[in-house]
Amino acid sequence: ENLGLRVLNRRVSTIASKADAPFISAYVDSQDLLDSAHVVLVAANSEPDKWQAALTAIDQEQRRI
Repeated sequence: ENLGLRVLNRRVSTIASKADAPFISAYVDSQDLLDSAHVVLVAANSEPDKWQAALTAIDQEQRRI
């Protein structure tokens, strides 16, 4: 799981660094909450008018992993 999250983090960072990127930044993290839940967080920051493109790009990269 950690390897997959690292690869996904690298992919979204690469996408964010491009001039025509659908989002400004993105990251992936996971954590255990109070020994009762394992949570994986995928977050992205985008321009207000590009939120749909950002969501689509993140979804595609998640599915590729």
